[in-house]
Amino acid sequence: MRIRRWLLGLAGLVLLGIAAWRILSATSGLEVIRAKAGSAPVTFMMPAGIDPASRPIVLIAHGFAGSERLMRGFALTLAHAGFVTASWDFAGHGANPLPLTGSRDSGALDADALAVLEEAQRRGLGNASKVAILGHSMGSGVALRFGQDRPDTAATIAISPVGVAVTPELPRNLLLMAGSLEPNFVENARSLLTQAGGEGGEAAQGKARRLVIIPGVEHITILFAPRSHLVVRQWLEASFGVQSGSRDFVDRRAAWLGIGILGVIWLTLGWAPRSQSWSLTQKTFSFWQSLMGLAGGAMGGTLLLWLAGLAGLNISQFLGMLVGGYLFLWFGVSGLLALLILRPPLRLPAWKELFQGLLIFALLWGGVGLLGDPVWLPWLLIPPRLALWLPGALGCFPWFLAVSLVSIGHASSGWKRVIAGWLLQTVVIVAALLLALRLTPALFFILLILPLFPLVLGIHAAASALQRSCWVFAISAALFTAWMVAAVFPLS
Repeated sequence: MRIRRWLLGLAGLVLLGIAAWRILSATSGLEVIRAKAGSAPVTFMMPAGIDPASRPIVLIAHGFAGSERLMRGFALTLAHAGFVTASWDFAGHGANPLPLTGSRDSGALDADALAVLEEAQRRGLGNASKVAILGHSMGSGVALRFGQDRPDTAATIAISPVGVAVTPELPRNLLLMAGSLEPNFVENARSLLTQAGGEGGEAAQGKARRLVIIPGVEHITILFAPRSHLVVRQWLEASFGVQSGSRDFVDRRAAWLGIGILGVIWLTLGWAPRSQSWSLTQKTFSFWQSLMGLAGGAMGGTLLLWLAGLAGLNISQFLGMLVGGYLFLWFGVSGLLALLILRPPLRLPAWKELFQGLLIFALLWGGVGLLGDPVWLPWLLIPPRLALWLPGALGCFPWFLAVSLVSIGHASSGWKRVIAGWLLQTVVIVAALLLALRLTPALFFILLILPLFPLVLGIHAAASALQRSCWVFAISAALFTAWMVAAVFPLS
C-alpha cells in the first residue's frame, strides 16, 4: 500500500511538471512586455524578432470579474499570427488596485482602452492606423463604443455582447460571437446584427458584418474554445491581410491545466500524510440529517442576508468586494446555521490536523492556482486582495466544517462518501445561490460563475478524499476557496 501511494504521488508530480512545461511553452517565439497605462497593468504580445511598429494592433478587453489572463487565449493566437496584442485589467479587476466604484462608468472604462492604445504608441508597438478591438461581455461594450467613437478602427469584435447600439456604418467590420449555452447573449448578438444591417458586406470596405454562435460553450468557456480563437483570427486577417511570419497556434492550455490538476490530486493523495481522527464526535449522519443540516443552513443564510439587504445593508459589496464579499458572508452565516442544526459537540484540533490542513491548501495553491495563473486567473494577490483572504477564510470556515461533518461523518465509505458529500454540497449551494439571485438581482454575476462551483469543490474533495479529519477538510477548503474568491471578484 505504501509503495502504491508513493508511485501515485510520483506519477502526479510528473503530470504536474509536464503540464507546467506545456502551459509555459505557449509563449515560445513571442515577445511579452508588461507595462502600465495609468493604474491598469497591460500585457503586450507580439512575434519575437520583428519590428512591431508596422504591425496591426489588437486591443483586448475582458468582462466583469475577468482579467487579461482570462483573455490570453486570444492574445496568444493573434500574436502567433503576427499581430501585436494589448490586454489589460480594468479598475478593480486582476492586478489593478483602483476600485471599481460607481464613478467607474462606461466613459472611464472606455478611457482605459484609449490609454492602453496611447501607451502602445509611446512604445512603438503597433501601427496606429491599423487598430482593432475585441471585448468580452462588459468589455464588449467598451469595444462597441470604441469602434464608433474612433471610426478609423478597422475591426470590432464583440464576444457575449451587451446592449450597446450600433449602426449599419459603425463599427467597421463588426464580428459578433456568443456561445450556444448563453441564450441571453445570443439574443443580444442577434439584435445587434439587425441594427448593423444584417450579415454580409466586404471587409475591404469596412462594411463586413457577421454573427457566429460557438456550439457547446457558455459565458466563460467561449473564451477557451479553439473555434472562438480561429474565427477571430480569420476575421482580423480578412480585415488586415495575413501577417508575415504568421504561425498556426491552437491554445490547449486549459486541457493541460486539467492534466496538471489531476497531477496535484494524485500528488496529494499519494504523498500528503493521512489524518486518522475522522470526526469531531465520531458521529455519523444519515442522508436526511445531512440534507436538513446543509439545506436548512444554506436557505436560512440566504433569507437572512436578503432581510439584511432590505434593512439597508449593502451586502453585495461586503468587505469592499463586489459579489465576493457576499459569498464570504453567505458561507459564514449559512455554515453557522448548519452547525446549529447539526449540533455537533466541538473539540479543538490537534496541531497535526492544523499542519495537514495547511499542507493540502499549499499543494492546491501551487498545483491548481499557481499553475492556472497563466491560463485564467491572476493567482498572486495584490495587497488589497491579500488583505481579504484571511477574513474571507474565517467566513468560509463554518460552512466547510458543516460539510465535513456530513461527508466525512457519513455512513458510507471511501470514494462513495466523497462523491456523496460533494454532490450534496454542490446541489445545496447552487440552489441557495439561485434563490439569492432571485431575491437580490444586484448579485447577477453569481449566475455566470455557478458552473465553477462544482469544479472547485470537486477538486478539493478529491484532493482531501483520504483525510479522516473534519478539521483538515475544513481548514484546507476554507483557505483555498477564500483565496480563489479573493482573486476573482472586483474590488469596490
